[in-house]
Amino acid sequence: MQTIKFVGVVSTGQGQGKFFTKLPWVIRQIEELIGVTPYPGTLNLHLTSECIKQRDLLTRQNGVMIKPESSYLSGYLYKAMVFDTNCFVVLPDVPNYQENLLEIIAAENLRDILNVKDGDLLSVIVTF
Repeated sequence: MQTIKFVGVVSTGQGQGKFFTKLPWVIRQIEELIGVTPYPGTLNLHLTSECIKQRDLLTRQNGVMIKPESSYLSGYLYKAMVFDTNCFVVLPDVPNYQENLLEIIAAENLRDILNVKDGDLLSVIVTF
């Protein structure tokens, strides 16, 4: 088993994570694949420059695929931990997706349970 530590700055996104985590087929697949009903939305981390290259270590082979419906694209889930909170990193398989962005989902609102706000530095450990 391998682990990667990512460090980034918490930031508010554009609301696309909330949109996708509310889609019935996304909820169903996440529940079936990892046993978690996702909180609607993602916690966004803008990675430090040192961590951007590490993101390439997260490949399709070591992620759990969310299969798209209709005109959507797939995404991959990676088991992760922030402090002692279980969560999952989501990497959408989207052309030109921001290389410095890491999105995190969990069963709960991560901002609330971690007591973080925009501008806070946060570490996440991904295991695969």
